Amino acid sequence: MNTPDPFDDDLTEEPNTDTGALNDAPADSNHNADWREAAMNDALSVEARRGQSERLLRRIVRERLPGSAVLSVYPERLHLLSWLKESCQNFASCLAGTSEYESVNERETYWAYMGWYTADWNGDTFEVILTPDYDLNGDTLVVGADGARVRAFCDALIKATDGPLGRCLRYTEGWESALDMDAEIGKITWDDLVLPEKLLAGVRDAVEGWAKSRETYSAFGFAWRRGVLLVGPPGTGKTMICKAAAAALPDLPFLYVRDLREDDRKEAIQAIFKRARKLAPCLLALEDMDTLITPDNRTVFLNELDGFASNDGIMLIASSNHPQKIDEAFLKRPSRFDRVFVIGLPAAAERAEFCRRVLSRSQLSERLSPEFDVNALAQKIADKSDGFTPAYLKEALTAGALTLAQEGVTVLDERYADAVLAQVDELRQTLRKLKDPAALAEMTAGEGSIGLLRR
Repeated sequence: MNTPDPFDDDLTEEPNTDTGALNDAPADSNHNADWREAAMNDALSVEARRGQSERLLRRIVRERLPGSAVLSVYPERLHLLSWLKESCQNFASCLAGTSEYESVNERETYWAYMGWYTADWNGDTFEVILTPDYDLNGDTLVVGADGARVRAFCDALIKATDGPLGRCLRYTEGWESALDMDAEIGKITWDDLVLPEKLLAGVRDAVEGWAKSRETYSAFGFAWRRGVLLVGPPGTGKTMICKAAAAALPDLPFLYVRDLREDDRKEAIQAIFKRARKLAPCLLALEDMDTLITPDNRTVFLNELDGFASNDGIMLIASSNHPQKIDEAFLKRPSRFDRVFVIGLPAAAERAEFCRRVLSRSQLSERLSPEFDVNALAQKIADKSDGFTPAYLKEALTAGALTLAQEGVTVLDERYADAVLAQVDELRQTLRKLKDPAALAEMTAGEGSIGLLRR
């Protein structure tokens, strides 16, 4: 007696029989793509209505390939396809055409929305089915003739795809290869940071000293891990420090956590540390930690930092714009954050040096007239910009150039110096009003717009 499939009633009607392919193809027809085309079309219909195409495809595979072993895995699809092409033989698609969707987060990459492939690995043939899904780590079914061999195949592909496709992984509703970050890593180094000498030396020693001291940690019986917390106002260079740290440790995977959008942030935190442990040694960066950790997930985060699981090989760099919001539990125990660095507002000498670097190294330098005195302008800006962050200084330099560009000016001369200094004055007024609630309430439409968040 056949046991009814529990998913028959609540997922979909009977599979589409218009083509005849599903019912007519022999059960062992591994090389006949027709029934697979019909199955994927049915899966698309189910996904559009109820979003449970994985169950339907699993049922159809059981019907069409009785006795086969089916295992669900969740690798990143772009990485999975790369591994199949590079590590398997006779890789081929069972479906006609391709189905992709445009990348997110400004990457110039296309990801597979669905797919059905065959590939040979260690003498066995496997089918790999990407169920219809916009998730970069969507449901993937692996089908083979023998359960043990399917598990061995899945173990190999999971191990190969746990890391990034390049070097960087970004966490935003799940881990994904960050190809845009790969292209940027290395462009910012310690030499690009404008910080007090002692502060820069301390940060650099904390990062590079940890990386060089694995054997020393082991000899003393210490876990080879480090926690660094960067605190300070927005725009003071905390993200730049993370980039410089990644450039200083080029052989380590760089895992970057930008936000936690999931409803269940506890699971998200566990997933973050689970992947970091798998890829250790690695660099794990948590930006704006005070917004990531809430009273609801605080205990989970503390357990991940110093619970039963080992964080050996993890260099954790976290940042916060609001140190007063950070739970004292993260600061009073050194095993969580060994070093806390305050990245404050730059002094006059640092402001002048920052301006000199922007004027000498950015695209602005290509437009400066030969007679333009970079050092003079940098010093004038520094003298008038007490309380400015590097982000505000860069805004003044950029906005001054944009003002002239809108007037048709292509060569930056003394008019540029005047325009920049005018922007500094406007930004000072903006800062004054932002710090004074009464003055801020009096701002009219259009005021204070310069200098806010433009990169």
